[in-house]
Amino acid sequence: MIRPVAFAIALMLANGPVSAQDWRDTATELVIQEKSVVDDMFTQRISLWVSMLDDGTRRDGFASYLCMVLFDAGMQPGDFVVIKIWDAAAIAREEIKEIGRYECARK
Repeated sequence: MIRPVAFAIALMLANGPVSAQDWRDTATELVIQEKSVVDDMFTQRISLWVSMLDDGTRRDGFASYLCMVLFDAGMQPGDFVVIKIWDAAAIAREEIKEIGRYECARK
């Protein structure tokens, strides 16, 4: 007889969407560890928003670097995520200012 807890764990491990969500959770934990990041979240399955303080430069290169962080977190081949970097100070003023962007695709 399979114990209920063991069955629940086996069911979760067999479920693809749960595993897919796990890499996104791992990714947000890794991204927030970056010194310059104020906040981060997946607003949709294919959209990662990251807020940083604006130093006057574009942050497209940092967004590209974050793509590699997503790979390290377990992003699966065939997955696609648009990474947008937003000005944290503008958000605090209830404004929105994009300061970086990268289209991350794992082939």
